[in-house]
Amino acid sequence: MTTSLFPEGIALDPDAPALRLTGITKSFGKVTAVEDVSLEIRRNEVVGLIGENGAGKSTLLKILTGIYQPDSGTIEAHGQVVRFRRPQDSVAAGIGVVHQEQSLLTNLSVAENIAMSAVARKDAATRYGIYRWKRLNQEAEAVLARVGSSVDPRSIVGDLPFVDRQMVEIARALRVDEVAHVPPVVILDEPTSVLERDETATLEREIRALKELGSAIFVSHRLDEVMRICDRVLVMRHGKLVADRPVSEVTQEELFHLMVGHESRAPERPEGRGLATGVPALEIKGLSHKGAYRDVSLSVYPGQCVAIVGTIGSGREEVCRAIFGADSYDSGQIFVDGKDIDHWSMRKAVRNGVAYVPAERKVEGMVGGLSAAENLTLANPGPAAIGPFLRPRARRKLAAEWFEKLDVRPLNPQMRLERFSGGNQQKVVMGKWLMEEDLKLLVLDHPLRGLDVGAAETVNAQIQEACSRGVGVLLIADTLEEALDMAHVIVVMRDGEVTAHHDLSVESTTSLDLLERMV
Repeated sequence: MTTSLFPEGIALDPDAPALRLTGITKSFGKVTAVEDVSLEIRRNEVVGLIGENGAGKSTLLKILTGIYQPDSGTIEAHGQVVRFRRPQDSVAAGIGVVHQEQSLLTNLSVAENIAMSAVARKDAATRYGIYRWKRLNQEAEAVLARVGSSVDPRSIVGDLPFVDRQMVEIARALRVDEVAHVPPVVILDEPTSVLERDETATLEREIRALKELGSAIFVSHRLDEVMRICDRVLVMRHGKLVADRPVSEVTQEELFHLMVGHESRAPERPEGRGLATGVPALEIKGLSHKGAYRDVSLSVYPGQCVAIVGTIGSGREEVCRAIFGADSYDSGQIFVDGKDIDHWSMRKAVRNGVAYVPAERKVEGMVGGLSAAENLTLANPGPAAIGPFLRPRARRKLAAEWFEKLDVRPLNPQMRLERFSGGNQQKVVMGKWLMEEDLKLLVLDHPLRGLDVGAAETVNAQIQEACSRGVGVLLIADTLEEALDMAHVIVVMRDGEVTAHHDLSVESTTSLDLLERMV
């Protein structure tokens, strides 16, 4: 069982920050991920931590949670120097974490997940390894109440909406104070990245309320969220801390410049080949799948970007998966480049020039244990192969060319893809399809999700370039604004049905126009 670094009743310096880092440095071989970082997290504040993918944020968080140990520098918690050799040491200092990818067991109840957390203390809710269910649920209810959640502790986690799961994660992380006997510091790693707008507002209120209980480090790529939620913002670039600013004294534009080193550029809708002319790259007629969507029809022409917008449950994700052959459909027709192909499948989709970038890139879009170069040539070995045989030297050369083109960092195609930041992983996942010369249709499911502004610019540029060479793009965007900025045509779905088509070349469409047909 984890033991507190601060025995109950010990007198702590009331003026000491909750956390102080001095000269923290961490390298992996020749790559310096974090360099001479010094910062403070004061008591009862929410601090934003921002930076491009690969800026060093993830490495710094892993140091704070005991996964990595720094090469040099010191960490102080509540005025005392500490060393985190393992995650339990971080918990013992009062640091809890809500991971970007949830760690809850979806087949168990809320109460069981809270009881099984790494910070759960031994208490009267268990006896001889057997749960005392009444006490277990009471304790979980009390923990949830601390963050203002009314989730039933007996609920199965898999049945809960994502925002409620996030509240369970936060409540569980707060239990570190039961071990450490000090106000907690909760690390929130991209907690809103997959939430809808109303869910995000709910979670934001609860994060601000955390200040009454302790401190929070809020990691996000969404600068507007950082400005609304945080008291201060820390900016990292190339492994260094380049700014520490109160949010009241900085603008989003200034933060962008600090992150990427240049002024922001407004997204541009792909130009040139967005008209509905010639044979569609994709046409679906009357596509239906019981319980998911029905009678969906739409077309994507060469060089055209079509966005599908809708709320959770609208059926848009399921339609896109069916177009790639990842999911089946009950009835309807799919035409690619004018051809109606029987027994549609993923293999036939790829052979006919259809590519798909899934929302869950780490699960469905990449093989983390393979190198970035190997991932790039998974779908299309191209010039790196002679017949069925790969040429290692040619693959390395091809990967190096695409690393430069996609601005992947670090410039090491031989490194396992799982070791790259999320934004750089996304560039590689897209790159493996963009290499295909005969690409006809690119299906993108939330391609900018979890990307910083710099990585998003690079991905946007690649989408525009694909359109300019005559590739059709079918897009599920994160926000309505993103869809309006990027698409030539917007298709609205609600409850599995298409409710509107908007041709932005002839219509002046607003977010409100889209919302009216979505809800």
